[in-house]
Amino acid sequence: MKYRTINEAVLYNDEEICTLTKDDLAELSELGLATKEQRTRLCVHEEPGSLVHEMFIIHTNDTYVRPHRHRTKSESFQVLEGEASLVLFDDNGQVQRVVSLGGLASGKTFYFKMPALVWHMLVIHSKVLVFKEVTQGPFDSEDCEFPDWAPTGRHCDEVPEYMQTINKMINHYDA
Repeated sequence: MKYRTINEAVLYNDEEICTLTKDDLAELSELGLATKEQRTRLCVHEEPGSLVHEMFIIHTNDTYVRPHRHRTKSESFQVLEGEASLVLFDDNGQVQRVVSLGGLASGKTFYFKMPALVWHMLVIHSKVLVFKEVTQGPFDSEDCEFPDWAPTGRHCDEVPEYMQTINKMINHYDA
């Protein structure tokens, strides 16, 4: 696997024909564990302007995936390794649905496709979550919207309390 580093959490494939092995995913996982944000992504599309974005993403269980939605783009998501909960919200931040995610062998949901304008977040339960995400390009940071009812992640004191509340809601849905 050859890649170029954009920043500590974003890598771009640097080969004409991209191939990945289990060892490559393990390397990406180690890179994710070493980042400040506890995540990394390998973009296998050519550039931010590409019309289709394919990314192999690693989140650790210390990653805070801030609730968000995409204004104009759908996304699909396939879990390769690990376990998480996909939490879907209404416009007021109330949990509407929780989907238990895991790799194919787990027997849990391993794939989802979501339309634009759905508030969502991930809660990672395993040490590492490895997944492939596909969405429409080109990249536009303005397409991602964040609600005012969830911590930004910059206020460390707010995140643990918010995550306790979310985990209680997840447990309620699993009961």
